Amino acid sequence: MPLTDFADQTWQPKPVHGHECINDIPEPYRTWLLDSGSLTQRLKSMCTKEFRVRVLKHEWGIPPRSEQDFLGCNHEMASIRQVLLMVDDQPRVFARSVLPATSLTGANRELLELGDRPLGEFLFKQPSLERGPIEIDRLSASQFNDYLDKPYQKEQSWGRRSLFLLNGKAISVCEFFLPEYDLTPM
Repeated sequence: MPLTDFADQTWQPKPVHGHECINDIPEPYRTWLLDSGSLTQRLKSMCTKEFRVRVLKHEWGIPPRSEQDFLGCNHEMASIRQVLLMVDDQPRVFARSVLPATSLTGANRELLELGDRPLGEFLFKQPSLERGPIEIDRLSASQFNDYLDKPYQKEQSWGRRSLFLLNGKAISVCEFFLPEYDLTPM
């Protein structure tokens, strides 16, 4: 499955505490996946040296049907950005954001100028930001091999996606945690 198609995963609603499905998510991923705060801020708190964003791809295109449905847009061009979130030069998270053209009007046009700045850092500073429910899924970490020095074979990567509303406009953010990296520091 090409990386750009990972949006077609079978996303599940975030399990609530006490629900048996929550036990299917291994610790420490569970804590990170269920947290509705800024992932960027949490990752920055783990750094001993630096946090940075490595932009893998940023282009205009029509997202897959499942992302269109998630965003509530139909065959609309969108800014699609795929990045690695790096902690002390180690890739920790693969992130994909999809911003429909109709969401990039007015003050939201600033999102087109992010470059290698973190989207989350920008979003969580906006007073008009609303976050929808978190959905969770996993996929084979080998999906990310083209972007990493170490190829994965059978490892799983846990991820989440959310629909954000910024000034009432939809933005999809999907984040997959790369396996083997220590996420325990809080």
